[in-house]
Amino acid sequence: MPDFCPDCDNLLRKRKIKDKLFLVCKCGFQKELYNNPDEIQKSIHKKKKALEKNLLILSEEDKISVHLKIKKDCPKCGNSEAETWQVQIRSSDEPSTHFFKCTKCKYTWRE
Repeated sequence: MPDFCPDCDNLLRKRKIKDKLFLVCKCGFQKELYNNPDEIQKSIHKKKKALEKNLLILSEEDKISVHLKIKKDCPKCGNSEAETWQVQIRSSDEPSTHFFKCTKCKYTWRE
């Protein structure tokens, strides 16, 4: 995540000064970066915890379908249940296209 200068709000850039890393700004502000490996690991751990709190990770099985499920035979595997939705593909005075997706083999077709 980028850091910004507290004085002028410009982006801070990394610079090496006398074998130490600093974040520096055009206005003259400097902030020394961590040189202690333990402090770096603490910072990484803190950032990972914050990310884990804000992220929701779903597996393929956990995906939620928002499409209506109907009884329709799949032309590929013969399963009798499919998800359905409509999309307006052509101009507005033409009828919309009806799509189907098999709940078993995930084959998609349209009518």
